[in-house]
Amino acid sequence: MFTTSKHPVQPEITGVENLTEDSFAAAVASGPVLVDFWAGWCGPCRSQMPIIAETVADLPEGVRIAKVNVDEQKALAKRYQISGIPAWVLFKDGKEVKRVSGVQSKESLLALAASMKDAAPADNAETP
Repeated sequence: MFTTSKHPVQPEITGVENLTEDSFAAAVASGPVLVDFWAGWCGPCRSQMPIIAETVADLPEGVRIAKVNVDEQKALAKRYQISGIPAWVLFKDGKEVKRVSGVQSKESLLALAASMKDAAPADNAETP
């Protein structure tokens, strides 16, 4: 699916949690969470990083952004059928609400965050 290479790991972004198999379910269990599936070797993923850093401070209250490195967390990438990156999977109270792919602008991320405040889980939503 994805291959590991020697590209540098993205630096930490204040206010953004890097999720693992162990932390994922608890992190998405309550409230709205935008989860960015990414990899260090992915150019578009790297270009998304400064946009995420700019967006975090302007998120609606209670909405969070988290990241999953698909090379390090292959089981999560497989569980959520991530076939291309960057991929955003949006969760509300532990249920998948929506997916979008590709680099998202700050405006797009803020619109997604605002829409999640009242979103209901998708009918085919998977629980982590």
